[in-house]
Amino acid sequence: MRLQALGADVQKWTICAGAFALAFSGHANAQDLESGVGETIELGRIVVTTPLRRASSLERSTSSVVVIGESEIAQSAALDLPSLLKTIPGVTATSNGGLGADSSVSLRGTTPSQTLVLVNGVRAASATTGTVNLSGIPLASIERIEIAKGGHSAQYGSDAIGGIINIVTRQGGLCTDGRDACGSVTAGITHPWGGYVSTGVQGQSESGLNYALGGQFFGTRGYDFTLPSAWGHEPGPNGFLRGSANFALSKDLDWGRVYADGLYARGRIHYDSTPPAANEADTDNFSGKLGTRIDHSENWSSTLELSTALDNASNFRGSIKGDDFDTRRYGVLASTQKSFETDVARHILLGGVEAYRESVSGSSISDVAYDRTSRDLTAVFGQYSVEYGPLNIDSGLRYDHDGQFGGATTYNIGASYELIDGLVARASYGTGFRAPTFNDLYYPDPFTPGNPDLKPEKSRSYEIGLTWQATERTSLDVALYRNDISNQIAWAPVDPGDFFGPWHPDNIQKVRITGLEAALSHRFSEEWSAKAAVDVREPLNRSEGLHGRYVIYADRFKATAELTYSPTEQLQLIGRVLYGAARYTDELNTAKLPDYVTADFTALYALDSRSQFKFSVENIFNEQYETKAGYRAPGRTLDFSFTRAF
Repeated sequence: MRLQALGADVQKWTICAGAFALAFSGHANAQDLESGVGETIELGRIVVTTPLRRASSLERSTSSVVVIGESEIAQSAALDLPSLLKTIPGVTATSNGGLGADSSVSLRGTTPSQTLVLVNGVRAASATTGTVNLSGIPLASIERIEIAKGGHSAQYGSDAIGGIINIVTRQGGLCTDGRDACGSVTAGITHPWGGYVSTGVQGQSESGLNYALGGQFFGTRGYDFTLPSAWGHEPGPNGFLRGSANFALSKDLDWGRVYADGLYARGRIHYDSTPPAANEADTDNFSGKLGTRIDHSENWSSTLELSTALDNASNFRGSIKGDDFDTRRYGVLASTQKSFETDVARHILLGGVEAYRESVSGSSISDVAYDRTSRDLTAVFGQYSVEYGPLNIDSGLRYDHDGQFGGATTYNIGASYELIDGLVARASYGTGFRAPTFNDLYYPDPFTPGNPDLKPEKSRSYEIGLTWQATERTSLDVALYRNDISNQIAWAPVDPGDFFGPWHPDNIQKVRITGLEAALSHRFSEEWSAKAAVDVREPLNRSEGLHGRYVIYADRFKATAELTYSPTEQLQLIGRVLYGAARYTDELNTAKLPDYVTADFTALYALDSRSQFKFSVENIFNEQYETKAGYRAPGRTLDFSFTRAF
């Protein structure tokens, strides 16, 4: 890898050196080391569902998986989901400003539309843009986040080229202390001035019904997102207001299980745009499903799920209307899973069919509607896994048919092998694809029209990795990977010499991304623990005329460190440092955003067993930086909150 290109970036890295000298912990790749203040760590088997669409062991995964649990969310200084995810190795976060602004994440140097985002396993991306505005998903509703990196189209179909981010909301059931019902209320204030209140309850009724209900209101005056030099700048703060609600219901029966869950959020965001263009937007988002599992026998079960996802946005400036798009996705999933054992191995077979319809209504600012307003996608898939002593093998095959462009076949295979107790090596290979979005195909603006002749993007990804749980206190995870992408869709001027003329999309790009991720963890004592991770990446364009140039907005180097000190059972102090290297903002690599260093701090104090104060500061030193050209990233942000459990 041509790491010499990072030489200038490394100079600022010395600011982080002191923190890294103490930091020896990564996010929960091999083990979820979350613990409360003064608690003793108990290592246990962690089960994830994201990579294989079934329950599997995180410790023996054949691909790189990160789990972010409730404890880690609570300890973070982040106020929204993009800020939480930006510290994870392999994740790139970009935002058009602060809280509520349009934001997105991608995995391992791919584009945001090449990263599949799920909410409780349901596709949440807009059918028009192909991305999810993660600012609309409140942290208060999240139970855990599972991030599976690498190609997983053989399991999930379109968009999973870079990987999958599955956001699992609170699912309910008995409380951790064994009570039938419990809940909490949190109230907080922020600076820049704002505030929030959230509440949630969960439990299990006498009839065995598991439930979870929650809601949150969040508002902030905000700050001026856009730089004065940027197009459309309007002086003054950009405010944000959001209300959200989540629910989950489930019940175990003699013959199986029935369940339902959903997340709804409605928000209003103010942004900058040259008058008379719209500068405010109302958004509505919903993801939900209803399902049942039928247990035919102890080792054979079948599942049927109905799902829906809505993404609506209405832009305006007073009485002046802008873009107004409503997208809907209705889907059905049917699968069956059978496991059996032979003398030497355990075998798991999974097969299923999936179908969903995407539709869009509304029009662009030019008041022009889409030529086509719906399309159907159907798929059939199968998986085979075998556990043979220290060896695990996972494989998958899937065929997708799209009503627009035809069919795509994807497959993958992965293996993990426990070399010695606690030391697991893994390797995987997978193919992937991404279907063009409605905007790619049919965007109804004469100045930036879509291209109905687009072909799907395709990819081939490779990974080798090593997970080492050296002791109960120390763990290491390392991964090397490569992703080759062809037919990547890029929007470019119709006349290459006229940047301000009409634009349209085409399959013109080839990209090769190679990278290294490493995360190390260590707990020194009951009081001290630390984390550190590095993410080195070479995202290169291999298209004609751009061969050897870096992909725009892709991270090339990122490093994080975290130190936790728990002097008493009531008090926990956490400090974090993030270094981000410079990113290029144009395909010719003539302009780039500077590198940056941010530091965060969190203090948690338990007043008693049910009451806790939290004080956090994000970007302590008020570093001025951008993740998207022309948009200020948040400066110093303070948060003070109180939580009472009942």
